[in-house]
Amino acid sequence: MLRDGMVRAMPIALLLSAALAAGAATSPDRDLEFLRSYVQTRGWALGKPVKITVLPDGSAVLFLRAQPRKAENRLFRFDVATGQVRELVTPEQVLGSEPEQLSAEERARRERMRVTDRGFTNFDVSEDGKLVLVSLSGRAFVVPSGGGPARQVAGTGPKGEAVFDPRLSPDGASVAFVRGGELWVASVDGGAARQLTQGATPLKTHAQAEFVAQEELHRFTGYWWAPDSKRLVYEEADSSAVEQLWFGDPAHPERRVEATPYPRPGKPNAKIAFGIVSAQGGPTTWIDWDKRKWEYVSRLHWEKNAPLTMQFLTRDEKDLLVAAVDDRTGKTRELWREHDDAWVEIAHDFHWLEDGKRFLWSSESRGEWQLQMHSADGKLERDLTALEFGYAPSSGGREAPGGLLHVDEQAGVALVLRAKDPQERNIFEVPLAGGAARVVTQGPDLYRGYFARDAHVWVRVAASRSGQTRMEVIRADGTVAGQLPSVAEAYPFEPRVEIVKAGPSPGFFAALVRPRDFDPQRRYPVWLQIYGGPSGPEVVPFSSRYLIDQWIADHGYVVVRIDNRGTTGRGHAFERAVAGKFAEVPLEDQVAVLQALARKDPALDLGRVGIFGHSFGGYMAALAVMRRPDVFRAGVASAPVVDWMNYDTAYTERYLGIPPPAGSADDYPRNSVIQYAKDLERPLLIVHGTADDNVHFSESLLLSDTLFRAGKSFDFLPLAGMTHIISDPSLQVRDWQRVFAFFEDHLRTDQSTEKGHAASNGR
Repeated sequence: MLRDGMVRAMPIALLLSAALAAGAATSPDRDLEFLRSYVQTRGWALGKPVKITVLPDGSAVLFLRAQPRKAENRLFRFDVATGQVRELVTPEQVLGSEPEQLSAEERARRERMRVTDRGFTNFDVSEDGKLVLVSLSGRAFVVPSGGGPARQVAGTGPKGEAVFDPRLSPDGASVAFVRGGELWVASVDGGAARQLTQGATPLKTHAQAEFVAQEELHRFTGYWWAPDSKRLVYEEADSSAVEQLWFGDPAHPERRVEATPYPRPGKPNAKIAFGIVSAQGGPTTWIDWDKRKWEYVSRLHWEKNAPLTMQFLTRDEKDLLVAAVDDRTGKTRELWREHDDAWVEIAHDFHWLEDGKRFLWSSESRGEWQLQMHSADGKLERDLTALEFGYAPSSGGREAPGGLLHVDEQAGVALVLRAKDPQERNIFEVPLAGGAARVVTQGPDLYRGYFARDAHVWVRVAASRSGQTRMEVIRADGTVAGQLPSVAEAYPFEPRVEIVKAGPSPGFFAALVRPRDFDPQRRYPVWLQIYGGPSGPEVVPFSSRYLIDQWIADHGYVVVRIDNRGTTGRGHAFERAVAGKFAEVPLEDQVAVLQALARKDPALDLGRVGIFGHSFGGYMAALAVMRRPDVFRAGVASAPVVDWMNYDTAYTERYLGIPPPAGSADDYPRNSVIQYAKDLERPLLIVHGTADDNVHFSESLLLSDTLFRAGKSFDFLPLAGMTHIISDPSLQVRDWQRVFAFFEDHLRTDQSTEKGHAASNGR
């Protein structure tokens, strides 16, 4: 499920009127300049290096970078010896004058990954570091990592089928890719491609992860190379038994209505199988496991000198199995199991040591995350980090990298991230033989690192609390070779954010952004930005998160973000408290913290609180104005889930259980917005993209129909052609215009003495 990651902008006229009302020092020209810049630069993020990769021998660092006002990525090389940067390959070099085209498969995959950039969105490097693979417009190209012309190695099929998810073999001699629902392999030196799988249909695909694996397990691929480059393991996903939902975009009646397999709670998932096939073609050896018990494959690892290893989950996601696979017979043997009465959190931190006799694994089985050493038969040998260390595991998903960063067996250490809470992040060396960890980075910045496989060269990334990011390339001798250059534009101002801990024990992190001309003698309406669902924190210690919050605040609001229970990074009990209680725990926490903040700062007028959220945050916003009208005076629900029986299996069943007919969970009715629609008394604006294939547009239609039948007034804004991400800059502006006008209409008048509201301030 998507967090609030949309880039939004606000309307000029409304911002000016708000500024006049609030007395903020703004002008139409400055408003226009800010809005254009915010949208065009994606919040001043475009132009920063991304997808950082250090070549195995440490000779260079590769990265993608866009222009500051053009979201089209290009591939760059930083030379460690000289500190020089040059462009390795551009979209124009591989496409010429042709416009970039996205296939339906690639578009859907990018939607799952929340990628909206054009140009190169990823690249792959051969094990020896000599070749780089890029893809564009359904074709794959290789370029020498030291520079040189790009060569096409895989193109579209005879019916125009596009290549997607291409990857080099470890030896760099071949490239595998998916085309037409099948797995193919081609030589990088040219020649015809070989089709390794057969029998794909619109409902059965090979080498592609099924929908819920991508959307909810963050596994975006469906095939893997063997370390010897001679074989591949791939997924077969059969969705013929999955319920078909028929989606058409009402804004475009000329387009075909498409049938989409979409597994809803209690109903069948796709049937998946995994098989091993020679890179030369031939029969598949199918992997044997109890598919009825272990319905999901969350991760797969195939490393040198070690067995193919898979991670399985039960459908209710309370049990996890790590199993080794005999790649000759397909038989599996258990290595490790974990159970959690709420749900097992997936971790990406799995690594076989070079001799194949031990592996590293991150476990939460004792209540807090730890990095562990296991023997080849799965037995726990030792804990490498203590419970109180604050080990920060990687989700392997869309969040910032974490957990196990690098293993240096020659030095006998693992490089890991520690974050005792969401307000800190540092890199530590942990001895593989056990013993005390040694700090590598220390200070107020938030750190992460990217390391060369075979050399002591790495990129130290430090995000300062002022929002600036330094990406320093560190040589083997510890000297700084230089910085990966950013061309992002400077922030127009530094947000004045205050991060506090408030509310009942154990305390909740909250961020407050006040107007830059804040008058402590005045009372300000409160704009609550919310996500609220199980996820990473909203309250983070770098100011770039709060640029839009500051802009809102400067027009007469105090903008607040709160991390309720369910947020990661605060311990097992804190995170699991939302199990079965979506409609209770997050809302309770948000209200309690708001009231605690208002008791300390009378400038927060809790008689004028507006709540805005997207996706799960949209669910929370709708729920808030229905269940707590004494606290929330107006709400904007963007792309809300209103009935969890209509969302997908893997996400919903993880937190609310499996309902009939597949299970017996009964938490769904009380967690549905629909149950509370009859209680709506406060203004509510519903916003939803008509082409949303994650939280379907039908959810907002269901809510509007229920409210209308109950005789309730509300506002509804459909966004024509938009998916779960509002990608059109002009619609971003208009969307914010409507949202801002809505809160101006309902929060600007001071009604803090209105009956029932004085108590909500907690006084």
